[in-house]
Amino acid sequence: MRVSKNKLIVLFFVSGLSLIFSCYRGLRYHPPPPPYITPETKYPVGPGDSIEVKIFPDEIGISGVYELDDEGKIIMPLVGAVYLVGMTSIQIKEEIVKLYTQYIKNPYVSVYIRSMKSHKIYVWTPERVGIIFMQRPLSILEAFIMAEGSPKDVKLSNIYIIRWNEKEKKSDIYSVNIEKIIKEGDFTQNVYLSPGDIVFLPPTNLRSALEVLGIYSRIGFSLIYGIGGLQVIGVAK
Repeated sequence: MRVSKNKLIVLFFVSGLSLIFSCYRGLRYHPPPPPYITPETKYPVGPGDSIEVKIFPDEIGISGVYELDDEGKIIMPLVGAVYLVGMTSIQIKEEIVKLYTQYIKNPYVSVYIRSMKSHKIYVWTPERVGIIFMQRPLSILEAFIMAEGSPKDVKLSNIYIIRWNEKEKKSDIYSVNIEKIIKEGDFTQNVYLSPGDIVFLPPTNLRSALEVLGIYSRIGFSLIYGIGGLQVIGVAK
């Protein structure tokens, strides 16, 4: 059974709020996470992503656009359900060739990622809450530019990244100084984001990381009660 986008949004923020409040005492504030070299491959696919498959010869009618369902599978002619979660386009191609070799002699297969919605970050600005879909690694500076952050309204010296620490079951808050990147060329601050990160571009009067927690709860409740809403800021291609 498919779940509506609005329900997914509500479930995300309800679960996020409960996690934040349950681990409030364990909340930790960190300096920026260490920068890392961006991987050369794009992200693997997940639920909600769309792929286009082209196969030749195609007398069966296999070629077309397929969307991964909530379980991460697509339904293809003859072979039925094909689970693709965690695969890259190259791996998907190899899987389809293997599946259809018994029906088509020497099939030629091409796979294209048409849309990717399973990897995303959430961005808060003083005016809105939005989503950036990630088809490749995204740096904090790129996210700031895509979110159209204003140096007049945003406290550039303390951009916050809220990241769930699965190992310790806690939320970590990191601080990044974008002002140093822009004014001093200090690209050690230009860290790369992980899917699921929440980036907060604080107003100039924000004083501490604890205020981020309070704003997080207020934004969460506003979304739950339909006062606010998420909008797509962009796609990192």
